[in-house]
Order: sequence, then C-alpha cells, then structure tokens
Amino acid sequence: MKDFPKPNIVISKCINIEAVRYDGGIVDNEFAKILGSYVNYITVCPEVSIGLSVPRDPIVIIKENNSYKLYQPKTNLNLTDKMEEFSNKFLDSLIDIDGFLLKSKSPSCGVSGTKIFDDLYSDKPIEEGRGFFAQKALEKFGYLAIEDELSLKIIEIRHHFLIKVFAFAEFRETINRLSSVKELIDFHQRYKYLLMAYSQRALRTLGRLIAGQKELKLQELTSIYRREFYKAFADVPSRGSNVNVLQHIFGYFSRYLRNVEKDKFFRLLDDYRNGLVHITSLIRLLRDYSFRFENRYLITQRYLNPYPEEFLVYEN
Repeated sequence: MKDFPKPNIVISKCINIEAVRYDGGIVDNEFAKILGSYVNYITVCPEVSIGLSVPRDPIVIIKENNSYKLYQPKTNLNLTDKMEEFSNKFLDSLIDIDGFLLKSKSPSCGVSGTKIFDDLYSDKPIEEGRGFFAQKALEKFGYLAIEDELSLKIIEIRHHFLIKVFAFAEFRETINRLSSVKELIDFHQRYKYLLMAYSQRALRTLGRLIAGQKELKLQELTSIYRREFYKAFADVPSRGSNVNVLQHIFGYFSRYLRNVEKDKFFRLLDDYRNGLVHITSLIRLLRDYSFRFENRYLITQRYLNPYPEEFLVYEN
C-alpha cells in the first residue's frame, strides 16, 4: 500500500512559497517542503488579498467590548470587515479540501498563540487567540486537520495531522469514484484498526451502518458514512487506546515469534505507554511482521500504513 491519493491542503503562501510576510520575508519550513511532494497546495495570503502591500506595516487584533477587531495601528485602518469578507469568500470557494497548514501566531492565519491587545498602541497582549482567517477556517472546516507550522514540530500533532489529511483524501477519492457498496466495504475494512484507535464508538456505528447497507440507497449510505467517518478523527487517540490496538495486531503474530522477539515488542510497548518512544516505532515493527508472515489483511490496514513512509521516519 505505497500509493496514497494526494490531499488538497490550504497553505499560507509565506511558508516556502512566496516572500509575502509583513517584513517581506518568507518562512523556510522543511516539513512543508517534504509534504509538498505528496499533496496539492492551495496557497493563500489573506493580508495581501485584502490589498496590503509587501512589505507592510504590521496589523494587530484588538479586543473591543468583547469583540475582536483587526487594525493597522500606523494607519489607524480598521481591516475587520475586509478580512472577514475575504475569508468567507475564499473558504466558500474551496472544493474537496482535506486540511490547512497556516502561519503560526499571525493576526490573519494564526491557529493559536496570536497576540491580542486591548488598544492599538499597547505592547503587552491581554490574551492569545486565533487569527481572523484561521478562526473562519475552523468555523467552516473544524472537522479537518488545521494546524500551523510550529505545532507540527510536535511529533504527536504531526502524526495526527498526517493521518487525518491522508485518510480524508483517500475517503474523498473513494466516494468520488464509488460505483458499488463493495468499494465502501473494502474501504471500511482497511480502516478498521485506525477507527478502533480513534473511536470505538465510531467503529461500531460505521460497522452497523455497513451491515445494514441493503436498507439504504448508496447516496444515503455514503452521506451518513461521511459524517460519522469525519467525526471519528476529531480527537487524538489516547495511549491506552493505541496500546489496545497494537496488542490486537500483535496477536496475529505472537504464536510465530521467538521469545526474544516477543520480549522486544513488549519492551517497546511499555516504552510507548510511558512516553519514551513514539508510536511510529511500533507501527514499523508490526508492519514488518505483517510482511514477514504474509498477512494480507494487516498489510492493507491503514493503521500500519497511515501515510507515506518518508514521514514515518521524519524526526525534525
């Protein structure tokens, strides 16, 4: 399972693409460069799109009477309406989108950590929040993977982001070309253990839906499946949930392994449970076993093949 559909990702244009930051700079991000080989980027710079120049005087978010406004202090321009109008128009134009990779801390694109002030000339923020464009993206596409380049330095967040964008891209392509219920059943089977890790409730719900598929038209079936599938990936799985899945998968091989190999697995599992190693170490080990023992069912499981191999070994 080396082939992955290309996710469609909205990316802040200043990340590797074009020097459009307020200071005329560009953000050099190695992960986004690698990701660009596997996804389709849709670029956006909300600040330039509302008519601001490069370089430009900085803009800031001000909290006024419990509402948020976007200003350019040097010119005293209130850019709130322009930014909201652009954000809504741009987001409404998106079709078949799978995620967002935005610029951290930006008054327009910041997913978190954006400084918010109580007046135009204060240099001390009163709180941290989201940029205007990012907020609108979360309101409209909150079920998708929406992160900034700094948060993706954290391996757990990066793993979750990659799982979501590649899972959603595969689901989107499967549905777009769907000609029979069998294709949806095959898709569901590939995602059994990934769904088990993320949400056993969703796994049961989708299983019952597939089992009762003869009572529904194909369009109705896929509509319900889509809603429940996206909801399943809302939260990062707990370590305990992943341990449960890893032990389930290990059960396929335990009878064939030498004691030293069993000991290696359980030591690694304990290290993961205690936060000493990342789950990708166990994924690679179990995937190697699935090929070694020619277990076709596990070879096709997206839990063991969640995204391209290059990211499973990416450590930066």
